[in-house]
Amino acid sequence: MKGRWVKIGAVLIVLGGLVWLSGQLRLGLQVQAQSPASDQPAGRDSAAAPSTDRTALATSAAASEDEKTFQQRVMPLLRKYCFECHQGEKAKGGLSLDVYVSESHARKDRKNWQAVQHVLASGDMPPKSKPQPSRVEREFLIQWIENTLTKVDCNGPRDPGRVTLRRLNRAEYNNTIRDLCGVDLKPADEFPSDDVGYGFDNIGDVLSFQPILLEKYMAAADKVLTAALSLPEAPKVSRQSYRPQNINTIPRSAKSREPVRIVFTSEGSAYLERFNFPAEGEYAIRFRGWGSNVGGEFPKIAVRVDGRDVGSHTVDAPQGKARVYETRVRLPAGEKRVAIAFTNAFTDKQANKSREFGLELLEIEGPFQAKLPPEPPSIRLLLVARPSGNSPQEARAAAEKVLAHFARRAFRRPVQPEEVQRLMHLYDLAVQQGETFPQALKLPMKAVLVSPHFLFRIEQDPPNPDDVRQLNDFELATRLSYFLWSSMPDDELFQLAEKGQLRQPGVLEAQVRRMLRDPKAKALSENFAGQWLQLRNLQTLQPDKGLFPAWDEALRQAMIREAELYFEHIVQNDRSILEFLDSNYTFVNGRLARHYGIPNVQGLEFVKVTLPDNRRGGVITMGSTLTVTSNPTRTSPVKRGKWILENILGTPPPPPAPDAPELPPVSQLKGTLRQQMEQHRQNPSCAVCHAKLDPLGFGLENFDAIGAWRTVDNKQPIDASGVLPGGETFNGPAQLRQVLLAKADQFRRCFAEKLLTYALGRGLEYYDKCAVDEIVAASKANGDRFSALVIAIVKSDPFQKRKGKRSE
Repeated sequence: MKGRWVKIGAVLIVLGGLVWLSGQLRLGLQVQAQSPASDQPAGRDSAAAPSTDRTALATSAAASEDEKTFQQRVMPLLRKYCFECHQGEKAKGGLSLDVYVSESHARKDRKNWQAVQHVLASGDMPPKSKPQPSRVEREFLIQWIENTLTKVDCNGPRDPGRVTLRRLNRAEYNNTIRDLCGVDLKPADEFPSDDVGYGFDNIGDVLSFQPILLEKYMAAADKVLTAALSLPEAPKVSRQSYRPQNINTIPRSAKSREPVRIVFTSEGSAYLERFNFPAEGEYAIRFRGWGSNVGGEFPKIAVRVDGRDVGSHTVDAPQGKARVYETRVRLPAGEKRVAIAFTNAFTDKQANKSREFGLELLEIEGPFQAKLPPEPPSIRLLLVARPSGNSPQEARAAAEKVLAHFARRAFRRPVQPEEVQRLMHLYDLAVQQGETFPQALKLPMKAVLVSPHFLFRIEQDPPNPDDVRQLNDFELATRLSYFLWSSMPDDELFQLAEKGQLRQPGVLEAQVRRMLRDPKAKALSENFAGQWLQLRNLQTLQPDKGLFPAWDEALRQAMIREAELYFEHIVQNDRSILEFLDSNYTFVNGRLARHYGIPNVQGLEFVKVTLPDNRRGGVITMGSTLTVTSNPTRTSPVKRGKWILENILGTPPPPPAPDAPELPPVSQLKGTLRQQMEQHRQNPSCAVCHAKLDPLGFGLENFDAIGAWRTVDNKQPIDASGVLPGGETFNGPAQLRQVLLAKADQFRRCFAEKLLTYALGRGLEYYDKCAVDEIVAASKANGDRFSALVIAIVKSDPFQKRKGKRSE
């Protein structure tokens, strides 16, 4: 029968997918509970449309003037100052400017021109060793790029962008199954790895759908529903027997070896150290034994469970004719110590004879009249209705309520009556096959779990290309929950969405703060911080144990946990995001404290500590960051500088030149690594980029390749000073952090862009500039508190709205 269900499920996937795809071709799904305002496209105003002829003439004239400026003023400057390095297949930094043959062509590649604008404004380009443009020429190029290619009108209609239809990634799938079905099985751990784009694995453009995922989804649905719909059953009565060789004794001398037997002549006990009673119920504890009458008494035996007497017997059966003695007792479930204790030992000294108790068998049978174990949370979560009798009509009505509730939560929106009826047909099919009520629900629930409406986060497109629509409350609730929890909305979000109250004054802000305090916000540290800080990369790094013997698995996991706890502390306590740059505290256990040289911390538990000096502070000087930006055999100032430029300052360097030479192995290095890097930087093809990268990395050279503090490198004192291209100077990690704090505006923007990218599931575009500006300003105005940044993101146009598919 199982094979039949699998085949039916496969058909369901194919048919469901075809129906869904055809719906997408008709521009979307019919979603209930959508407010009238959500249906109105923004950014188009037919009443204000000018005359077609006049518009065409004006557009043509403007385009002609722009092209004239490009050909007569821009291109000559590019040829004079830029083409020497940036043309052809071997263009430095991968940027070839000679390919832009017209202004309209240049306009299509705004990201490259934004980079050109940045290096011109900072003075990084042209290199100091090359001819320099005059101040007027430089300002003209910067203004031309700004006004012609990258300028965005923040006062006019805005483009919120369009998030590609995307499936749940592995973390989102696991968390959604947990919250939907009440079982934490993590089935997606068996799925293929998710691709990464823009630094994160929740980006719609790269979340491909591999054929093997169909099989994985089917298997996962079976596994999840089998566990979630398992009703507790009374355990069957079983009997377990133990012979002397399997029984412990006190004193040990009571147990002889050959043949194995137990005979007590002094007080003692035969016992089972841990016997598992599977459920609460009545158990029969039996033993077969014999005894000798000495001093006018037979042996008295106490039956004990966890040291408590539950029965007593006088063993009067003679040796050779042993009898079975039984005690019945009601016991709770769990592992317990069971003992048969001899309590009245006696020796007749005149007759030189001792009272004996012989034990031949110990047996436990049960449970009788067992108490059913409590229903698991998954049953209470899924079976929101149950039939009270045996009527098929009553069972069907209950099933309809269960499936409608399940599908609504799984699809994260109201379900249509016809959707529920399709699920009920599957329930009827299962009932016809003789399945009981909960088992008959598995087939339609499996259809839900393999539906595109569950596996994908679907948002309705506006009716016309290039139109903009506001997300309805269910779509907004879904974006919010997957942003902060990497999971589906909870009941409170669903209720607010159903009532259309999510956008009422103060409601969205209150929900953000509630969600950030919830334990499920740990997903932010695991999935956002885990990728921003590259903690996932640390899981696979293998520093050279010969050079760094202190490295082990415990240290690796401690480094990861430190960064997660630090991030969670800032989130849940609503601290300033500038504490990512510097602070006087961190979180360590005994292992990490020894590595950092922090005294008075022992054991496995992590504690918040005040740092004893200014060597460390913030994420830059954490062991995780320092290790993930090193090579297996040595530090890497280049990697560390690049990490700061990309993740702190938001100014990633261009890729290295194809002919850039490698540093020699550690064994061949002479002098400090810094001295070797300075020799390397003398290469003209390397100098420009390394002038930005190396000083930042040199400031962290007091930390070795696994983040331990050091003062010498290759037996020579470390020089941790640096001079940035802008003239800022520092010496050591403490002063470097102060330099970075002085660039707080750059960090605010960088962090906001990364968090917005993660929240949206798409890369940012030039038209997102206005939203980013407003997000950064709102965060700064509210003390840079983490919640202020999140609230500004969820209230922004890119998060609240969606643009239709662009017309080409």
